[in-house]
Amino acid sequence: MINNISNNEQENLALQTTHVQKTIMSKNLSKLRNVFAVGGVFIATSFLASHVNALEIAGNFHKGQESTSKGYSFALADTFTKGSNLYWTVAYSSLDDVKVEWNNDELFFKIDTIDALLSYRHKIQSYNSFFKNLTIEYQVGASAALTENKFTWPETPGLEEEVRYFSEKSDINAVIGVGAYYKLDRNTSINFGVKYQPSFSEFGAVTSAYIGLSYRFGRGLDY
Repeated sequence: MINNISNNEQENLALQTTHVQKTIMSKNLSKLRNVFAVGGVFIATSFLASHVNALEIAGNFHKGQESTSKGYSFALADTFTKGSNLYWTVAYSSLDDVKVEWNNDELFFKIDTIDALLSYRHKIQSYNSFFKNLTIEYQVGASAALTENKFTWPETPGLEEEVRYFSEKSDINAVIGVGAYYKLDRNTSINFGVKYQPSFSEFGAVTSAYIGLSYRFGRGLDY
């Protein structure tokens, strides 16, 4: 039977085998790279968390760029040194109905991430009763994906790729943001702002606006 296979069929079989091997190797290398990246994020955040000055917790509601897209986040933050304007933040974020356009269609997925951020906060200097309680924050960092989002075709003979991945667990993507804190009392503030991921895996840009509350333990809010 094997001897009856034409040269063209043998070449096609060899090409398909090579393609499969390359795909498997590429995915394995990608997963290994992501594992090291995620490990680096958690080592860094663990180091930062061990240098606590006055821990701050925050909970936020998010509204995504799509009409049905919404979610939430929880964050821990603190300064690097007492009295510093530089902060580290570790956050868990979840956003539903994030759109990806593919094959002339729109697909919607849920995205969960762990974010590690560095930020600079600067207090507005003003005699105005509103602005004197306002602090602006600029953030930059990276997020590690916790969810796998894929589209699976029905089993089709001769189809080389039956699954299309739009994001995989441990994918690392950049995050930037700008926010503000309005102090309500010595330890509590309203926080609001925008989180922007310029290129989240295969989704493209992902943006959400948020609002919530933050509370600082220990000494009061000094920003």
